[in-house]
Amino acid sequence: MENYVLEKLISSDSLFLSIMMVFLQLIFEMKNAKYSLYISVAAAFVVSAMIVWIIRVIARNITETYKPGFGFAIGSVLSYSSTFILIISLVSLHYTEPVVKVVIKGWGLALTQNEEWRESTFRDAFENVAELKTSDGLPVENLKGYTHPDLGGETIPSRSDQAQITVIETYLNSIEEEFEKKMPMLSWILSAESGSAKSEMSEDIERYFENSSTYVITDAISIASSNISNELVKQSDRIIVFGSLALLGFWLLLQTIIIGLISWSALREIKENF
Repeated sequence: MENYVLEKLISSDSLFLSIMMVFLQLIFEMKNAKYSLYISVAAAFVVSAMIVWIIRVIARNITETYKPGFGFAIGSVLSYSSTFILIISLVSLHYTEPVVKVVIKGWGLALTQNEEWRESTFRDAFENVAELKTSDGLPVENLKGYTHPDLGGETIPSRSDQAQITVIETYLNSIEEEFEKKMPMLSWILSAESGSAKSEMSEDIERYFENSSTYVITDAISIASSNISNELVKQSDRIIVFGSLALLGFWLLLQTIIIGLISWSALREIKENF
């Protein structure tokens, strides 16, 4: 079940589905922690019941003759359910870091195995290098002997610093775009910092060119995705902050609406009996 949720999260382009999958993954992480899930569920039951009781007290303070009806029942169910989910969610957010690590590492692995993405990005990098010109209008790289990827080419000429930088930026930009597309929710909360990835890819290219005139990109994909993943993991605390604020804000808004409607119903009852 956990692997299914993780696969859906990585492959999903839907913000709503991503939120649901992250929530379920957090619950699974809570379940693996000793007693955390049971304690949070017990606390959620108690706090939810208290909130419903407070709403009832508010209505009775407006008018002692207030009789809870169908509207109050619906409001109580919504209030109880939302409070229960809020408590579970707030507790589960403390397990964000291990979940983010698993999700991001899984995304990086899936990216390296994505043949369509690899072929497309390799083609873009080759064409970007081929388009580089010197101040005299001559090609920066000698393409003689190099085959276009669409015709079976597997290497990119990258002896010049300009070509190396072009290859690096092409891959990193593509990786970040893929992250934004595949993981929209985490992309919104986090920011894919690629500085260290660029640095390591540059060092990797320099080491490779000491003994070769071309560069095979396979290692670069792993380096870039791994480093971007690590940068994202470092920022996982932001999920706790943004997640907590978003949950509390939505919960407060919902409770305000529920209390407002019940209070309006109680005031209308006073007016009818006056």
